[in-house]
Amino acid sequence: MRGIVEVTSRRTIPVEQACVLPAVWEIQNIERCEVKADVVQVTKETDTRGSYRVRGRFAGLPWRGQFFYELNPKGFHSTNAPHPRRGTTISGGFVVEPVGDHECVVTHYEQYRLPIYFRPLRPMIAWYVAWSMRRELRDLEALVRADLSRGG
Repeated sequence: MRGIVEVTSRRTIPVEQACVLPAVWEIQNIERCEVKADVVQVTKETDTRGSYRVRGRFAGLPWRGQFFYELNPKGFHSTNAPHPRRGTTISGGFVVEPVGDHECVVTHYEQYRLPIYFRPLRPMIAWYVAWSMRRELRDLEALVRADLSRGG
């Protein structure tokens, strides 16, 4: 569909899955890793579900949103609060899978349903999202390594 931007990015991290999952499950870490998020406010409903509000910049343009998340054994999935008549327009998440004794692959995926007036910008939006996701995965790895070096 022409109005959809779907991007998936993967990074192999030379760390056990069990060491990466806590960083992924800590939704507040979005504020530390996500390029597009400056401030994140998390509200937990249960140990595995909740919501978060984000304020940040998307390619330099201010934006804000509310998302609902659900943690799962391999990561988490989130969707933005549905818009009247448009439904969910943003979704994404992380999947962490072991590939060896001390190595895992972190897959990050995002999907955007673009309003008609943004569709001509789809190639640039896809490029920006891919770039930001690669940086986010790099920052997540740095966060995990820092936690490990502190004995976490």
